[in-house]
Amino acid sequence: MSNHHAAWRHALIITAIVAACLAALFMTRSVPYENSQPYRSQGHHFMGSDILDFKERLTISEPSAVLSMLERLGDKERHIAVGASLVEASRWRIKIKVEDIQASSEEQLFDVSRHSDLLFSRQYFRLGSILNLVVVPTRGDALCYYILEVDRLRCMNHR
Repeated sequence: MSNHHAAWRHALIITAIVAACLAALFMTRSVPYENSQPYRSQGHHFMGSDILDFKERLTISEPSAVLSMLERLGDKERHIAVGASLVEASRWRIKIKVEDIQASSEEQLFDVSRHSDLLFSRQYFRLGSILNLVVVPTRGDALCYYILEVDRLRCMNHR
């Protein structure tokens, strides 16, 4: 009878070890993006009677990342590029540190004080800022993430 209990305990221990290994494998799966593959999105923001069009692009080429945006309001246009270093990347989180910010013009296209929730939420895109991107699981060629610091959800395709 004790051999039966010992065998049962051994089987339970082996099952627990296998389950822990599978869980660890699932938790440390590869990153949710393709390295050096640009992800793109585009959209519009309605600001009273004006429409702000934007095209956004994110490329992560380990160990760095570039987030760029083209903003268009009427006949005015502005391009912004944020260079960042990759601090951490896992299946569930991407952490980047802002290293460089380039803008085609220092002039804002819209009154930031009246529309501070738009686009980059510029107060967080300063040199040295750390941004935490929480990855939202998707199927297919999309990368969806929630930027904790700016309370913003983004979904981008790479095709």
